[in-house]
Amino acid sequence: MKEPTELQKQQYARLQELTAIARKRYLDTGGDPKRCPSGRKGDDYMTDSERRESLELTRILFGVRIKGDRVHCQGRSWQLSANYTWQRTPIET
Repeated sequence: MKEPTELQKQQYARLQELTAIARKRYLDTGGDPKRCPSGRKGDDYMTDSERRESLELTRILFGVRIKGDRVHCQGRSWQLSANYTWQRTPIET
């Protein structure tokens, strides 16, 4: 396994920061500290822009690629659901 680049380290730190912000919001609203929110929209305690940024960083850092109507990750691929509506943006590798 290769060492992450400085950019990848910064991106990972930002992803951790976004997750920590959402976790703090969850706990501030009386959430159970032993439970983790589902992560689905409406239960992830992120704003729309934070959610978009988090998804983009996840796709970049963990090698998730969307080509046409298929998702490719770690040597596997699967069909996107018919009701998938999130705005996809191309990611340069």
